[in-house]
Amino acid sequence: MPSKLWGDPVKRMQCDVLVVGGGGAGLMSAYGAAVNNAKVIVAGKGKVQRSGATVMAPGAISAVDDRWKKEGDSREIHFEDTVWGGCFMNSQELVRILCERSPGLVLELERMGALFQREKDGTSYMLRIDGGHRFPRCPFLEDRTGKEMLKAMTSALRKLHVPFVENVMITKILKIGDRVAGAVGISTETAEPVLFDSKSVILSTGGGGTVYENSDNPIDLTGDGYGLALKAGASLRDMEFVQFYPVGFLYPPSMKGIFGGLLYYCRLYNAQGERFMEKYDPERLELSTRDRVSRAIMQEVKEGRGTPGGGVYMDMTYQEPGFIAKMTPALYSTYRNMGLDSEKERIEIAPTAHHFMGGMAVDGKWSSGIPGLFGSGEVCGGMHGANRISQNALAEIIVSGMVSGEEASKYSSALPPSFADPAEAETEVRKARELLAVEEGDPPTAIRDRLRHTMWENVGVFRTEDSLTEALGEILELSSRPVVVRQKSSYMNTELLEALETSNMLKTSEAIVRCALARKESRGAHFRMDFPERNDGGFLRNFFVCEGEYGLEVYERDADVSCLKPEGY
Repeated sequence: MPSKLWGDPVKRMQCDVLVVGGGGAGLMSAYGAAVNNAKVIVAGKGKVQRSGATVMAPGAISAVDDRWKKEGDSREIHFEDTVWGGCFMNSQELVRILCERSPGLVLELERMGALFQREKDGTSYMLRIDGGHRFPRCPFLEDRTGKEMLKAMTSALRKLHVPFVENVMITKILKIGDRVAGAVGISTETAEPVLFDSKSVILSTGGGGTVYENSDNPIDLTGDGYGLALKAGASLRDMEFVQFYPVGFLYPPSMKGIFGGLLYYCRLYNAQGERFMEKYDPERLELSTRDRVSRAIMQEVKEGRGTPGGGVYMDMTYQEPGFIAKMTPALYSTYRNMGLDSEKERIEIAPTAHHFMGGMAVDGKWSSGIPGLFGSGEVCGGMHGANRISQNALAEIIVSGMVSGEEASKYSSALPPSFADPAEAETEVRKARELLAVEEGDPPTAIRDRLRHTMWENVGVFRTEDSLTEALGEILELSSRPVVVRQKSSYMNTELLEALETSNMLKTSEAIVRCALARKESRGAHFRMDFPERNDGGFLRNFFVCEGEYGLEVYERDADVSCLKPEGY
């Protein structure tokens, strides 16, 4: 039976800026708002420093500054690398802001307490280079840069007395007229509603990689922000562009798809012992962009040169003894725990769903166009275009987080206190009750399994009109099926949470497929086998999706080529 707690008064909290999501982007947004004198609350589905993707990020932060840059590098070259890597689908305004503000925010992280690896002189940053960058320009700490960032941000927010409301899934953004008035969520522990009165909301919920069968994303990245944005009236952009990271484990089954290694420390070989990237990008090899490396792997497998498990081999045996253990201690420990000796044997890997370039459409203030609705991090689209070059994700976190926090604070300061309608919270409780009342249907895990399989098989590295059409039909059919939550108690009901998440996963998947069907060309991470060439003449355009009268609708706009244009365009 439902808990008696549902009859209690609704828990209500007030703030100027509500940040939805407790990963790196959310914490940086909260910091940007708090240091600008806004009253901030961070609400997250999980625990701070234990949820989201940032805590797992092993990479580095792209940033070019005179104090540490390599000779010949510049912020303008960083800008060009990002736009070229994104195949001119980027919002060039956002890219410019990224390149200008990232260096200062790296230093801000240090002031918060973050540590970055130094050269032997103990002063200069040790810098990484990876796919798509022409110069080493990325500060890092071993293979735990994201974890270090979170630790520093959390400490800074505690000093600023910013409260963390953990284990609450936000299910709806509330509005008065056309502007944001707050949000309502459901406790993942008790299913009680929580109502937030807020002048502005910053969505920082990360991506949705778990819509794919093989993904290195944590299980809580279920596309919640995309669902919230669409319901609030915002548009999503570039959803067809999903990045598949080339190096995911193939075995054991429990590890399949999990992040398996760093491309700048390895070489890739097919089953015939050929370093095959020499054929696909002889200049950059494994440091090519991730979309090209992933396609090369899948092409080798398709043409019969793959490993027994359907992938290729990652080789690190050429590195000096102790190098992998020193530079990537967490990964090295994982290899050892799996019974693998990375210094003596090659590891079987294959691409895995990694990052969404698309997301909520935002402007240079990281505003959605809905008054009071902002975003930060991977939930937003536009920064990376058709393909994210490596190390720009952590840079995007700190830049979009800081800017959205500043702008949400500024927006909120001009408004009187906001009071949302408590009836909205009761509506969300009623939806939860209705889910628990369903007696016949499919459990959310069954729907997820079918969805993830069809997305992997039909909307993966290679796509066609037929595969995408098949996927869309499957998604719409799954969306129409009743979901049964077998556990009827409201306490610690994980299946109820999964049911709420599954709705967002289906909506996210539909958005991906509809945009992929509209783009009848190949560009960046979107490869259509039936349209294998890039077509600047017909498709130098961004595709957007929004809620229409009869479901999701796709529209398009010219791409931003205000600063940098394709050759010959």
